[in-house]
Amino acid sequence: MEKDPPPNRPLDQSKLQDLAQRLTIPLRAVPKKTNFAKFLPIVIIVLVVGAGIYTGLVFSTKNKVQSQSKAAIEEESLTGEQKQSFSQTFRDQAEGTLERNDELDKYAQGTHKLIRPGGEDQTAYLTSTVLDLDQYVGKKVKVYGETFGSSQVGWLMDVGKVEIIQ
Repeated sequence: MEKDPPPNRPLDQSKLQDLAQRLTIPLRAVPKKTNFAKFLPIVIIVLVVGAGIYTGLVFSTKNKVQSQSKAAIEEESLTGEQKQSFSQTFRDQAEGTLERNDELDKYAQGTHKLIRPGGEDQTAYLTSTVLDLDQYVGKKVKVYGETFGSSQVGWLMDVGKVEIIQ
């Protein structure tokens, strides 16, 4: 024969509270995220991108300086045939003081100008596709190159070779 379950007896209040305390364990509080933790991934991404841009700029300028120094040829190291080729390639020459052309507007031509004796109409406006003319600014030089026609200036020259006179 089966036993009947014990009848439901009401528990007294103190036992009920004791039982509730044993059965319910307080959960640990969820730590609040700080504002810094929210922005940490964004800060890391910005730093990585910034470092990449910075290193790219540094390495590109180093390579540019190295390639320009390798591209420059000392005249003493040229053979007679190469010197003759230079004189045939750069038929025109002029002498004067090299200055930067700061009056660049949409009609101006030449990044630099060669100040020659005889006034403004003797000034040669220069550009160069193979040399950095900035390193000769303020020096008296002899330039060799090719003259181009221009409606804005009297003399426009693409410089291929520069000799420092003083």
